[in-house]
Amino acid sequence: MWLAGFDPGGESQFGWCVVEASAKLPLSLHRTGVASNAAEAVNCVLKAVPSESTLIAAGIDSPLFWLPDGDRNADRVIRNEIKKLGASAPAGTVQHVNSLRGACLVQGVLAAMLLRAAIPSITITEAHPKALLWLIGVATERQPVKSVTMRELSEFFSFCSGDLSEHERDAALAALGAWAMTVKATGWEDLFALERQPFAPISPVVYWMPSMPPNPAAHRTL
Repeated sequence: MWLAGFDPGGESQFGWCVVEASAKLPLSLHRTGVASNAAEAVNCVLKAVPSESTLIAAGIDSPLFWLPDGDRNADRVIRNEIKKLGASAPAGTVQHVNSLRGACLVQGVLAAMLLRAAIPSITITEAHPKALLWLIGVATERQPVKSVTMRELSEFFSFCSGDLSEHERDAALAALGAWAMTVKATGWEDLFALERQPFAPISPVVYWMPSMPPNPAAHRTL
């Protein structure tokens, strides 16, 4: 099966990737790159999928739903968990939706819209790569998020090229969320279910992340 990941950003900072996957890890990185906007990134992904195949799911590192009355429950849960795991600034890692810069907000929703226009059956999950690094036990107090390379992610990805940029790495991690959504991976859950009356402009969407464990020692179950 073919999956995609997107890490929305500004000019030359919109990471994208295409992976080939099965029911088990690791995912095979097929193509990665950096674009400047949602249209370019989605076009690159659609061209990278082999012509005889279909892109079935995507993960997007961008808020894809909002609440009319404040902070999202999913964000609060993730902040609390990564704080327990040693994150020094959980509020900076998982920011309030209203505090994020425009490219992360708008370009992510535009990417979802363009994907649905091209492939109406595609399933889409919100992703949070930097928080995910904490939840899968790769980021630690001694191994900050910015220093994590694909070498530390060999359990989850196989690839033959040189190391990736941070934007491509985060796009790959978004694709990992798409994989977990697609196979209903053990140890993951849909955090969208925590919200009451969310507004999702590109519905339906979900938010698959590792389950929040009762204690830090259990957090690496996949």
